[in-house]
Amino acid sequence: MLAKAKVLLTVLSFLVVWGAVWAAIAFPIFRKFNWRPFTILSPEKKLALLFPLYLLAPLMVWGANAFLGQSWSTIGLILTVKTVRSLIYGWGIAIVGLLLLLLLKTTLRLVTAKTGDDPTPPERTPPQSLLTLLGLLVLALWIGGIEELVFRGWIQTQLEITFIPWIAATISSTLFAMAHLIWDGRPGLWQQPGLWILGWVLVIARWADGGSLALAWGLHAGWVWGLACMGKFLQLQPADQKPTWLVGLPDQPLTSVLDLALMGATAGLVWWSWLA
Repeated sequence: MLAKAKVLLTVLSFLVVWGAVWAAIAFPIFRKFNWRPFTILSPEKKLALLFPLYLLAPLMVWGANAFLGQSWSTIGLILTVKTVRSLIYGWGIAIVGLLLLLLLKTTLRLVTAKTGDDPTPPERTPPQSLLTLLGLLVLALWIGGIEELVFRGWIQTQLEITFIPWIAATISSTLFAMAHLIWDGRPGLWQQPGLWILGWVLVIARWADGGSLALAWGLHAGWVWGLACMGKFLQLQPADQKPTWLVGLPDQPLTSVLDLALMGATAGLVWWSWLA
């Protein structure tokens, strides 16, 4: 029991120190945006706050590893040819899954184009669209990589020292889901079950990849990139006069039963790959 409490204290201390250092550095941005934690931010402002937070993450993990006598490979950061292959494989699974889900939602008329004063997005030339796609890809790889490094990497590894794997996965997934409330506020409560399931799927991906974060990183980055591209180019929203449990909430992925079904199918595919 004492060992479990020590590990939990270590994990919570890491998160508190990381957050405190970030708050000290980003305080001018807080003031500029008049932002407080657990309140909603626009995507642009959120990105401005995420930038220093995620830049700090590798440094914080490095310091924690040095303090605990652990290595990068211990927490799943393994650089081999297989890493690249797993990363691409995970990214491909995520994109194919999102496309199939989009096809299903479109066929069932569960999504519609956004309406407003200017419902038609500005025309882009092929070079502009390509640059946008590449920019979003880099951003997705960065966000997915940092979140996997922290939650499925460092935190999951610490928890598995004293907790059985499934309990460790439950705790790390809970922390992962709750962390999103910092940006999403009370409306983000609707996404908590979906984010918790997402965290579990990504833990399974790490197990399936022999402890490496590459497969989980690819899945995470693929989902972030796919959703960002759909939001940028398709501008879809849940159809009116449809049950929320079926279509989800606007700008909140993982709030419909179909989104959760995609997570379940992905977990099943990854698990099958592991057993095979």
